Amino acid sequence: MKRLSVLGSVLLLVFMGILFSGCFDNEEDQAKVDCAETFCIGTLLAEGESFNAPLIKAVDLAKGDINKAGGNTEIISGNSFQAGLLDPSEVIGEATRLLEMGVRGIVGPSYSSDSVSVFPFLVENKMIAISPSATSPTLTDMNEKLVDGGNQNFFFRVAPSDLFQAPILAKQSQGKTVIVNRVDPWGTALAALVEEEIMSDGREVEVVSYDPADFSDDAMVSESAAAVVSSVEAAIPDAESIVLLVFSEGGEIIKGLLNSPVIPEEIGYYVGDGLVFTSGLFPHVEEENGDIDGFKQVISTPPPGKRLEEFKERFDFSDFTAHIYDAVVILRLAALSAGSNDPSVYVSKIQEITRGGAECHSYATCAAALTDETTINDDIDYEGLSGPIDLNENGDITDGLYAVDTYDAQGVAQRIYLDFQGEVAE
Repeated sequence: MKRLSVLGSVLLLVFMGILFSGCFDNEEDQAKVDCAETFCIGTLLAEGESFNAPLIKAVDLAKGDINKAGGNTEIISGNSFQAGLLDPSEVIGEATRLLEMGVRGIVGPSYSSDSVSVFPFLVENKMIAISPSATSPTLTDMNEKLVDGGNQNFFFRVAPSDLFQAPILAKQSQGKTVIVNRVDPWGTALAALVEEEIMSDGREVEVVSYDPADFSDDAMVSESAAAVVSSVEAAIPDAESIVLLVFSEGGEIIKGLLNSPVIPEEIGYYVGDGLVFTSGLFPHVEEENGDIDGFKQVISTPPPGKRLEEFKERFDFSDFTAHIYDAVVILRLAALSAGSNDPSVYVSKIQEITRGGAECHSYATCAAALTDETTINDDIDYEGLSGPIDLNENGDITDGLYAVDTYDAQGVAQRIYLDFQGEVAE
């Protein structure tokens, strides 16, 4: 039987997640917050996105931990926009509203496209944003241009650049490879990097790109996915691998690929970190109804261990929730370290508190070191839930882990950990 005859019912569960969104105070309550007295952190996490819902919850969790330690922090929602390139003015409009409300720093956006859109606004208004999951190397280039020109960057991220993901994805694939990517700052840039890596290995590559706007109309999703599948079928002769650089629309594309009479069942599927592709994606696949052997996903991941397990027990853990938790903590610690809530002042501490110095592992312990009566502990190194972080001058992390998950017929993943060089981590 074709590999995923029951994927349709599974995808329904995935897309139902879009209906859930975390909650903040309403706008009337937010307007009562005095951001001159309270450290206000804004969120740019598009509502109505299943990917963002657990991130929104993790932000609130971080706020609670910070306030228990005397951090006097409030969260202001700037999530009323549609993610992606359909209308970049929406995310800029939300950022403008946050600035006018007195917000002192932003967590988000979660998507590379929105991050690229809001980047000039951040620099112009000296507003700091830390993204949990925007991974496009375009953002590194934008920061590098600023720094090389003697200017301060205001955009940071606690997930690694796709400069690291690309060679790992390329190495996982085998033989001639077809890359399927959405056309946006994330998919286009990552596809180019993966293509370059595969070609440097002496292998053939075909690239099939699609406009994510074609999937914005629910009535057109099946037709748009069929068009992508048709293009892959034309490129597939002699191919051994398909690399998928997709977001939620990738579910419908995958269903079409697996049901195609042209694409060999034995072909390998390799998925980038854009699709929420945890084992929960296939909770109802039974061996007699479908076989998803051959699927692999590459994704940035927190280091395993006791801290992460304790974090997971507190709420519904998902990809990049540890990253956004760390982003909230870093903003508050940087302001505390600088002794100022002014982003143009405490921006200089963002990098400093994440590398070198005395290691600390929570807001409470780091804040205690910064506020004791001695100065010897003022040089801290926040070791986050998401990993060591160690931000460089371009706002990128320099160390961490990737997971390569290989799924069996029931959707259960076997995981190996790789470092940034693609070597198996100890």
